[in-house]
Amino acid sequence: MSLSEHEQRALREIEESLLANDPNFGASVSEDSSFGGGTGAITLRGVALVVVGLCMMVGGIALAQQSLWFIALSILGFLVMFGAGVWMLRGGSTTSPASVSVPSRGREGQPKKSGSNVGNRLEDNFRRRFEGR
Repeated sequence: MSLSEHEQRALREIEESLLANDPNFGASVSEDSSFGGGTGAITLRGVALVVVGLCMMVGGIALAQQSLWFIALSILGFLVMFGAGVWMLRGGSTTSPASVSVPSRGREGQPKKSGSNVGNRLEDNFRRRFEGR
């Protein structure tokens, strides 16, 4: 289930305020910080590469009695599967939502003051949501 535009904006505001209030936290969760820092998104390309690698490996094992070159095919299939798994765990070439910067705006579309409190903004969003019903 995808988020509405309003919820995405609220999420971006929370992320921006977290990164602004605690830069050490932002550095620790950034995508470039460590091996496991990726998003871990499973993509269609990654799944397709795993399936192709699996077919190569099983086909190479099944045909290994015909020629020893098919053993190389099965090893190559395993390497393709392993590479696709690592690529999916690293997150591929996707960007993290924290890297997207959108300026936050007030109710009238004016830029918000830097001294505004995150709690006040969340409370205002909550009130606007239930006043509209």
